[in-house]
Order: sequence, then C-alpha cells, then structure tokens
Amino acid sequence: MTGVKKKKNAPKKPRSKSEVLSDISEIEQQISHVTQELQAKVNQFELLIEFSKILGSTLDSKVIKENALEATCQLVGCETASIFLVDKASGELYWETALGEEGKKLQKIIRLPIDNQSIAGYVAMTGESSIVNDTQKDIRHSKKTKGESKFQTKNMLSVPLKVKGKVVGVLQALNKLQCYPERPLGKAGCPDFYVEDLKLLESLSFQVASAIENALLYEQLKIGLYDTCEALAESIEKKDHFTGGHSKRVVHYSMCVAKYMDLSEEELERVRIAAILHDIGKIGIEDKILKKAAPLDQYEWPIMKTHPQLGYEIMKRVGFLSDVTPGMLYHHERWDGKGYPKGLKGEEIPMIARVIAVADTYDAMISSRPYREGLDPQFSYDEIVKNSGKQFCPQVVKAFMQAFVHEKMNQKTKKAAS
Repeated sequence: MTGVKKKKNAPKKPRSKSEVLSDISEIEQQISHVTQELQAKVNQFELLIEFSKILGSTLDSKVIKENALEATCQLVGCETASIFLVDKASGELYWETALGEEGKKLQKIIRLPIDNQSIAGYVAMTGESSIVNDTQKDIRHSKKTKGESKFQTKNMLSVPLKVKGKVVGVLQALNKLQCYPERPLGKAGCPDFYVEDLKLLESLSFQVASAIENALLYEQLKIGLYDTCEALAESIEKKDHFTGGHSKRVVHYSMCVAKYMDLSEEELERVRIAAILHDIGKIGIEDKILKKAAPLDQYEWPIMKTHPQLGYEIMKRVGFLSDVTPGMLYHHERWDGKGYPKGLKGEEIPMIARVIAVADTYDAMISSRPYREGLDPQFSYDEIVKNSGKQFCPQVVKAFMQAFVHEKMNQKTKKAAS
C-alpha cells in the first residue's frame, strides 16, 4: 500500500507594519472603552454611597427629593427627572418636583390616576419598572396629565418607589443623554435607555423610597406636635377671652420677624413652637387676676409675672421641647437686664426669646382690651424702635423694621369682646 504524503502548511505571509499598528490601535480603543465603562461604574457606585450619606443626615423631605432627582440625572445620564408620590386621600399620583434645566421650568402640578392610562400610573398600579424608548409611540404618554408643558419627553425610565412592598410613588428619568459617543441614537432622537440604566435606578429607588417615607412620617409627627401645642395655647385663650387670638398673632409676628434674620430651619421651628406656647403658664394663674377687666394692681402683677416660670415647669417634662422651653421662659427678659424672671441681659437671652419679646410686646400694644383701646400700629412701631438696645435686642428690632414694611404688620387688631 502506497503511503500518502501530507502536504506541509504553507508558511504564513508576514504581516505588514501598518496591519500590526492597526491591530494595536484597535486593542487600545477596546481597552479605552472598557476603562471608560469601568470608571463610569466606579463613579456610579460612589454616587450611590454619597447619596446614602445624605439620606442619613437629614429628615427634610424637600432636601431628600432634590438630591434624589440630582442623583438620578447623574446616575443614569438624563436631561431631567421627576418624582410622583401617591396621594392617599385622592388615590392619585401627584407630581412633586422635577430637576434639570428643562425640569425647573415645569412648575404646574400634574395629577395622574393610578391605572394603565399613563406610564407612571401603570408603574404605580403594577409595581413594575418600565423602559419606554420612544414615548411618542406609547399610547399611555401625555394624554392623561392634568397640566400642560412645552417640555418634550423623548424617552423615559420609570421605577416604583416601594416601602415594605407598598408603592408610595414613582421615580422617572427623562431623555437619555449621550454619555458614550459610540452609542447610536434611538428612534426618539436620543440614545436609548438600557437595562443597566434601569437596574441602577432601581438601586437608587430603594434608598429614595425609605428616605421619603421616613421624612413624611417625621413631618406628620411635627404636624401632630404643632396641633398639640396649638390646642394647649387655645385652652388658655378659652379661659381668658380678653386675649383671644393673641397666641396666633404672636406666632405670626414672630415668624414675620424671624424671616428677616439669619436663622436655620430648625431655629425657625423652635421660634414657632415657643411662640405658640409662650403664655401656656397662664393656665396656673387664678381667674380673678387673669380675667380682670382692668389694669392689674401692685399685688396682682407679681403673680401674673410668674407665668413664664409656670409654663416652663409644665413643659420641661417634654424632652423633645428642651430647645423650645427657653423661648417660653425668657420672653419677658429685657436687653438691659431689667426683665423677668431671671433678669438676663443682652446675649444671655436666647435668640428665640428675643424674637418673641418683640412680637409679644407689639401685639400687646396694638390689641384692644375692655379697659383701653389698642394703640396705633405706627405709634407701636416707633416705640419698639425707640427701645432698641434698651428693652429689645437691636438685631431683632432691625428685622422687625423690615417685617413691618414687607409683611403688612401695620394692621390694628379688633377690640376683644368683654
């Protein structure tokens, strides 16, 4: 049997220098592309961590929502973002806010039913996320919104905001930006959203939902606190009808003045609560003094002057009001140290108490009593200004002067019923 000789493989033709350089260039491009994508992933991960830190540092729902929208825009690379929340009373979604250069122009409130007639409504109804890369071809888009906007939504991501399995809202990313030059434009005229974008937004949504829910619960607790404080204040006014409405007016004037001072949101809250409760100690003043339809005499005044201390003794047991009670206790102190109950002077007096002192005195002057007519607002204003640096803190008086002009504080109160 004759053996068959195998043919030797033909030698490979040497590659030209230009071909080698072309391969190297292609590999470099691939490495650059992978590096860019890895860096983008790192940036996204860092952004999620940063947002988690922000969530842990505030219970202000406005701050949380603004940061959530900004994080959405940065995380998935979109033009703007929006949050719909569930209105438990109406059973609708309402558009809480929007972010981005175009989103900032969208100020009208939009409400949507939770059904399959809108994209956000469908996501809220089903609890399922959605990618719509050409909204104009989706029959659910835009026809059910109660509100108008010139902003054109080209494509969108929508994810449910869930707390303990219950949908509390919908987070949306609108109009994908060209983050990677090699990605082609979609049918909507902008790059498409991908599943990886959806996964990122879902990761963010878990944090957003919990943070918003906690903030809303905190706000409900605050509302309950305000309602309780106002009920306590009203109990005093029911007892002393000569000063009916006084606490509410002092709250109003205090907040008007505080508006023109460099106070934080927390300090403004303390001013409000302290103003509501500033006269709560009068509940311990006997009726014949509290309801006297004439000026108090030299024996009655010392008793009436105990009401700040009485109020403090009542409310100091409420631990979360520890930052508020000084405003109640010291609102009759004077800048020159001649006030009561402690005779504090100047900066020794808490700022909250200094604000209430001006508001309380102003209302006392312009309010009518059975035994005297209220003073003219302009005259009362002049008296406050004249006593700057004596009875009142100059900084607070300066704010009072601004509030008097801009907040319409020059209205005389009606005469109290006798």
